Amino acid sequence: MAVHRTQQAAFDARKSNEKIFQNQGDSGRYYVAMTLEEYWSRYLATGIRCGCELIEKDKPCHLFIDLDVNKEKYPQIDVNQIWVTLEKHIDFLLTEYREIPMADITKQLHFSSNAKKGSMHIIYQIKGKIFQSAAHVGAFMRCVQQYVDEENESDAVIFDNRFVDMGIYTQNRLFRMLGCTKYGQQRYLTNGNDLTFQNWSGNLVQPLVNDADIIPIAEPDNSSPRYSSGGTGCSGITGWTPDCVAPLLEYIAEKHASVTRIHAFPMTFTFACNLATKMCPFKGDDHSSNVLYVVINLVDFSYRVRCHSSKCHSRAQPENNLPGRKFPEELKPAVDEFLNHAVDIPAILPDAAKCAPDLPIVCE
Repeated sequence: MAVHRTQQAAFDARKSNEKIFQNQGDSGRYYVAMTLEEYWSRYLATGIRCGCELIEKDKPCHLFIDLDVNKEKYPQIDVNQIWVTLEKHIDFLLTEYREIPMADITKQLHFSSNAKKGSMHIIYQIKGKIFQSAAHVGAFMRCVQQYVDEENESDAVIFDNRFVDMGIYTQNRLFRMLGCTKYGQQRYLTNGNDLTFQNWSGNLVQPLVNDADIIPIAEPDNSSPRYSSGGTGCSGITGWTPDCVAPLLEYIAEKHASVTRIHAFPMTFTFACNLATKMCPFKGDDHSSNVLYVVINLVDFSYRVRCHSSKCHSRAQPENNLPGRKFPEELKPAVDEFLNHAVDIPAILPDAAKCAPDLPIVCE
């Protein structure tokens, strides 16, 4: 059995009848490509249950939802209350707008709560129908959010307080499976039934074989569905680069490293950019896997180098990396002109304006 340290290695090794999973053990996270029967026999049946299903990008999947309540912060809130509130709105949009009979909808409810956290996963299995991808599921959930905001403002608290995790609809999402727990915890997802192969395999988000009809979905603004950026679920656009930003990227490449990926938050005029380097000024050495990234803020004409590693978040800032480092003044006129004129940007969601300018982007 081959174990892979990266998703790409697992994709490269996978056969047509295999699915990709991520496990975590004492040696860290790793990926395997196996048939459902092989994964069950090798891991779940033997008690190795720190596993996630990889929901492949651009492939059909069921509607999936993640609910979380911090019970220390919200001791009066039960995650089941959040589900009851959300369920009625999802069911209404599916039955009234998509004309799907309730009899064709099966809801798989998974519970994983303790004294500190209320947690639920929900998977909607619709007879003869499926969503085109996780991006389309995310678009549907954003339609639900908009509907709640417009039609039942009192229920919008479930989104405002992020009890509904809207950041999970990303490319190649890892989603904890029935019978599994996060590494180092004892919060196993359960649906109240014995964990058997049939029970587990019937509760996966993405089927290996699919011949169902695709449910047509668009974003709330009628644009094409897009993947979330991850993290907090703030809305952004991957790859959007105004002309005035290009010289800033060249400056960063000269001073630090070339930019490999750009994620824009247009409503705050900030850009999170991965860098092609693992040399970390916080650690003072190379990381084995994490790369650095830069957050560019056009409003104050500054940037800041950051690190994806959680260990570096508490480390002291190097003297040459204090917040608010300015770009060269000769680059400022183009930025000022951009900020002082109407801007045409791709369709984004209203909550993009709430995003903090210093948020990291999530990457494998």
